[in-house]
Amino acid sequence: MSKRTLKEELDLIKSRMNIMNETKNAPRIKYGCVMLFFNFPELKKIHDLIDQEDIYIDKEDDSFGLELEPHTTFLYGLHDGVSTEDVEKVLGEHTYETCKAHKASLFENEKYDVLKFDVEGPELSETNKELKEFPYTSDYPDYHPHLTIGYLKSGTGKKYADQLKGEKYWLTPKYAVYSKIDGTKDKINVRID
Repeated sequence: MSKRTLKEELDLIKSRMNIMNETKNAPRIKYGCVMLFFNFPELKKIHDLIDQEDIYIDKEDDSFGLELEPHTTFLYGLHDGVSTEDVEKVLGEHTYETCKAHKASLFENEKYDVLKFDVEGPELSETNKELKEFPYTSDYPDYHPHLTIGYLKSGTGKKYADQLKGEKYWLTPKYAVYSKIDGTKDKINVRID
């Protein structure tokens, strides 16, 4: 098992305190999630394009706002009982190369717009397929890797998607994270080419 950063330790403590205190407004993690994190220095410039008044904030859930840890999800929906070792074994079968972030677009709902890029890269779909061999639940049968730029107030995202239309960025993978149902987040080193 790899060492956690100070931020990961604080997140773990916060998560455990929420569970112990039975905080009503604490977001509950229903399933496990495996993500690939990237070096993406241009994300700061993209964030600078966004008017602060357009950013969607939820005072009771700090997972909204601008995405500060650029990543793409391999699979959300893993059931309790899928171990870090299980996930490491799958990821260890792959070598992750530079990925392309492009085709800015939105996921829209009544509360907010999710501004995102599609992500293309070798091994992403294969990893998703192999992780689906473990028990999981998903409402989305097709895998479409993407990278969230930020959560914006409903109706404000289109202007930014239009501004970023045609932009392409090259993302260097750093490591993976397995975020488990109990709130722990295990960093997993991956092979990078």
